[in-house]
Amino acid sequence: MKIDHIGYAVRRIDRAIDAFKELGFNFCEMIDDTDRNVKLAFGEKDGYRIELVSPFDKEKKSPVDQYVNEASGTPYHICYVSENIEEDIKSLEKNRFKVMIPLTPAVAFDNRRVVFMYSLHIGMIEIVEAY
Repeated sequence: MKIDHIGYAVRRIDRAIDAFKELGFNFCEMIDDTDRNVKLAFGEKDGYRIELVSPFDKEKKSPVDQYVNEASGTPYHICYVSENIEEDIKSLEKNRFKVMIPLTPAVAFDNRRVVFMYSLHIGMIEIVEAY
């Protein structure tokens, strides 16, 4: 699997975008993923891609709540691109990774499927299926 991006959990996505722009990152348009209750923004600099993730509706639960409540602006996942996502999930499960958010289509990736998995030793990862 190849690394696609590093995900940052942030409280205020607009302020985080401004701060990363100061570092030279360029951003695409923001994405509202109402299914997951998050706002997303992808930025890139020197071939390095990041994803800023912020709660969409603060009255509802989102997958980044614990991160923004504890330490906003922190990297919380690495995303990998998979050529065979089902096979990679099985392989990771054999190596003690646990599925945290099941394989589902994601609006941020043109409805390609993503899965979030967790390891006690490295934390959260995201896997997105290749085009």
